[in-house]
Amino acid sequence: MPITPRFKLSQTETHLTVTIHIPHIRVSASSLEVLVEGSDFHFFSSPYLLYLSFPGRLLDDAETCRESKASYDPSNQNGVLTVVIYKEEEGIWPDLDLLGNLVNRSGAAASDSVTPSKEKIEVLSSSENETTPDDDENQVGTFTEDLKSCLKPHYGFLNMHHSVFTAYAREGLSHEMLEIPNPDETPSEDRRDLRLDAETEMFDADRYLGDLFLSDDPDSEEADMIYVEAVRMVPHWEKDVAVDELIGEMKKLDTEESTSPPKKAQDFFSADESLRLVSTKSQIPPLSQVDKEPTFLSLMDILYAYAYDHRTTFGDATCESSWTIVMLSPTLSWFESYTPPYDHIAQVLRWSIRRAMIYPYLRNYSFVARQVVKDVAAILSGGRRVVLRCLLQIQKILEGSEFHYLFNKLYISPYISWIQMIGDDDLAKFAAEVKSCISDDSSLAKSTLQLDLELLERNAFKEGSASESSSDDDSDEDSSSSSEEESDGGGNHTNLLDDQIGNGSLLNISEPTGVLDSGSELIGDASKKKVLISEM
Repeated sequence: MPITPRFKLSQTETHLTVTIHIPHIRVSASSLEVLVEGSDFHFFSSPYLLYLSFPGRLLDDAETCRESKASYDPSNQNGVLTVVIYKEEEGIWPDLDLLGNLVNRSGAAASDSVTPSKEKIEVLSSSENETTPDDDENQVGTFTEDLKSCLKPHYGFLNMHHSVFTAYAREGLSHEMLEIPNPDETPSEDRRDLRLDAETEMFDADRYLGDLFLSDDPDSEEADMIYVEAVRMVPHWEKDVAVDELIGEMKKLDTEESTSPPKKAQDFFSADESLRLVSTKSQIPPLSQVDKEPTFLSLMDILYAYAYDHRTTFGDATCESSWTIVMLSPTLSWFESYTPPYDHIAQVLRWSIRRAMIYPYLRNYSFVARQVVKDVAAILSGGRRVVLRCLLQIQKILEGSEFHYLFNKLYISPYISWIQMIGDDDLAKFAAEVKSCISDDSSLAKSTLQLDLELLERNAFKEGSASESSSDDDSDEDSSSSSEEESDGGGNHTNLLDDQIGNGSLLNISEPTGVLDSGSELIGDASKKKVLISEM
């Protein structure tokens, strides 16, 4: 199977440059093929194959001196091929850093993939009006299998998958990676009720009350250092926004005219992220507006789970991160499928918050319902590249998990491909709706989570007040008993001493041992004493 090489793209108003890394191979005119045709670019040199489709047309015309040129440098990273191609029309092409979009678009154009609007017609027989009993049986059998397939529970991106755990996954994997029991047998309409029942059963009131008054002050008695650091950290989506603003300010100060595109468009993704964009290949059909709404809602609950884990691990994922992301997302843990307008942004956020109050380490309401929700809004507002960076990190986390790797094929990889296809306006519109929703505090109030949190707090406060009152009563009784003892014991002793002194009796005083006998008083050193006795 051919390998997709690592490559980079850069452009000017007139040229497009493709830099391809092909290490440790012997390159010659006979073994290397480069083809420029229309908007497509083909490169092949065994075992590497690269096929890209650009948003504009390319030109390879020797007659007009606008011929493509290629140069190979074996000393650069053990082999780098640089191809310079002319553009047919001058201009800067957008989104060339979304490499996966260029690869997937070319793959879609080259394949015979089926789209919902145009289905392939299978020819069952080449002879007109000629059928056999075997043909009829085959057609009936095919129809029966298709019908059974349609009736099975579906899940994954756009509900495109079914019977994955029965037919492909290893035995018992579903129990290790999911909370939903028997995903291939549980009807989709039953998943939500089962999920809510399981969450109610798992809710721990003591754990919730224990995290109720966590403080972000490290010197406070209520401080939890994980909570303190999670609140204080600056996540990468906030840094990305700061970079955008800085570049905008630098543009304003730039007085020199330049035809080169902004550096950020070319340098946003790291080398590893760019490679993942190229290697993630999922054929996603164009989505209608009806399909986009539930897809955005599922994306939001996945990003919520990621934002929680990113903060609580301080941006450095742990071996528990895959579990945290899966468990906090209803889409991943229960194959939840949303149906607008019955399911809306506030409802989906409540379900994410609800799970965050039940499963992970930090269950502080202010953190999960305020801070993490704000993070989700910030990620969505950051645009496609910020969302893509989050999805790419999720993909890497799940890829390293023994149990959760299958979610990449079911959800994350298709989302990575889809986000590169949608318009910025669609994402900006959804982000604005999320911001509008969270600006209303009542939409995510404790009472909306259906966990009786306010009742728990009231009962805990009453029990605490009753305990303090009982403690005060016990203290008063102890103090009263003590005063009675003093009046009976200590008082009599004092009266007796006064009588002895009044009568002029001589007190025998032993040597001091740290406690003085009656009528003695230490002065200075413990070896010295002074006896105060009235004159006889």
